[in-house]
Amino acid sequence: MSVKRSLVHAAAIVAVAVTATANSIGEITMRIPDETVPVGGMVQMKVRTTEVSPISGGRPSAAYNPSVFEGFAGFSLAAPDGEMAGAAVIDGNHVQIFYSGTSLLTANYPILTISLPVRADAISGSRTQFTLDPQSTFNYSTVGAVRARISPATVTVGGTTSITDVIPGEGVWPAGTVVTVRGTGFDAKTSLNVNGASVNGFRVVGPTELRFQLVDTADVRGLRIVVKGSTNSTTYYSYMRGVTSAVSARTLLAKTEPIFSVRPRAVATFGPSGPLTGSQYMALALQNPNMADVKVRLSAYAANGTFVLRAVRTLASRHRLALTVSELLDGITPAADMHVVVSASAPIDAFSLRCDEATASLSPRLALESQQ
Repeated sequence: MSVKRSLVHAAAIVAVAVTATANSIGEITMRIPDETVPVGGMVQMKVRTTEVSPISGGRPSAAYNPSVFEGFAGFSLAAPDGEMAGAAVIDGNHVQIFYSGTSLLTANYPILTISLPVRADAISGSRTQFTLDPQSTFNYSTVGAVRARISPATVTVGGTTSITDVIPGEGVWPAGTVVTVRGTGFDAKTSLNVNGASVNGFRVVGPTELRFQLVDTADVRGLRIVVKGSTNSTTYYSYMRGVTSAVSARTLLAKTEPIFSVRPRAVATFGPSGPLTGSQYMALALQNPNMADVKVRLSAYAANGTFVLRAVRTLASRHRLALTVSELLDGITPAADMHVVVSASAPIDAFSLRCDEATASLSPRLALESQQ
């Protein structure tokens, strides 16, 4: 925790100077480091700024080589000094990401990670490039949307070691918590380094799992985990990869994977939608980071605070969903001036989405509590 705080403090000092000259910004520079990943493994592509930059959101997009990769496994957003909410619209081997939030500083973290599984029939020794599309934009300080010049990554298929998931991947956990790292190629020669938390050694459970224990209370989201094998090493920034528990009937939302980098809350309030066109609607994205199921209540209130209706559902441990507000409220669409309160038996991740089927676009919105 102290490492993260010091990084944020240092980033804040630099960001003041960066913001002062923001009006002269035409583009920002980013890079994606090279990676080596075994056949059948998983690689986490990391989009980094080349210097500390006040970025509060963006619309990046990317595509992968389908002869090497077989899908998008997950996404994460860095929010070292605030919160971020995002949505990834997946269409085959292409993804369009929409995100925004209160975090302005990139510090020492990738601003975005994209996890890609490697095909079982990929050719060992082959190489492919991965980068963001040139039309990708990012919200820079007070300037607004700017383009980025990207140094692409070369991904080499080879080695034996990869990380596929970390559990738990988010939340503040007490000393003694056992963290599980899943992947490939773990053996007696494997070494582990964790940056961002004090850990008490580690144990290789088998070729696809190792475990370490937290020495102190720590926020596990964004831990930099490096595993070295006999032929290659891999770096992974932890996040929670939720399991989808329900799929919307709306075409755009059904293709959307929510990206949570928000503070878990037992109560989250979402303001009125305002006027909507015929192609637009509001949705909520919910995720349960707890190790037990959570009961979730969604309550709609009129502009004067009068209670209107409520729906209750259970969200299983490590599960997520993105549904229209009407789908969550048993088919009833709240009026444009109503607000919705999400309350849960334990803190969960939540944000809202303004969706537009006509333009295939989404606008993530944080809970009102994030502004307090």
